[in-house]
Amino acid sequence: MIASAEPGRVASQREVARRLGVSHTALQKAQRAGRIAPEADGAWDVAKVRARLAESSDPARKRATLVQAPVAAPRPASPSPGAPAPPAAPPPTADPLPRAAGSTFHDARTANEVLKAQERRLRLDERRGKLVDKARALLLVHRLAKEERDAILAWPARVAAEMAAELGVDAHRLQTMMDQRLRAHLAARHDVRVQVS
Repeated sequence: MIASAEPGRVASQREVARRLGVSHTALQKAQRAGRIAPEADGAWDVAKVRARLAESSDPARKRATLVQAPVAAPRPASPSPGAPAPPAAPPPTADPLPRAAGSTFHDARTANEVLKAQERRLRLDERRGKLVDKARALLLVHRLAKEERDAILAWPARVAAEMAAELGVDAHRLQTMMDQRLRAHLAARHDVRVQVS
């Protein structure tokens, strides 16, 4: 077993669980999930474990508040005259589990709530008649376009005789020319598509 002389660092996961007031099983699950990890030397830093659990757990489902047990700070020994100064504390080691941006439970929960609100807004707009079904809208547009095309193609037969009388030309020839020109015009417009995004 690894002994740790530093305050806040303990050798066993069971001791971390005792200090945080959580079950040892909960800490084992958190370690398997990658939420917590021991230091490079195998010891556990209680403060880091507390912080990791706090930032990655569901705030709505917390069953216990992680309370730090008071740890008595070691009293520094009074240096004897002429004794060399104690060595400076080593620089803090890099965090073994760097936090990925946007990967906390809080961020995921917020994104989920935003999506739910958008879905509710869409359903409400649909009930109020502000939204229509895309397939139904395209079908109605197609039907309307077909009716308009048929009306345009029937128009020369209705007006050719009257126009021929006013112009003094052959009615049948005028109707045939108008029909040909309208069909050519509609054929040129055949590739027009309705885009509904």
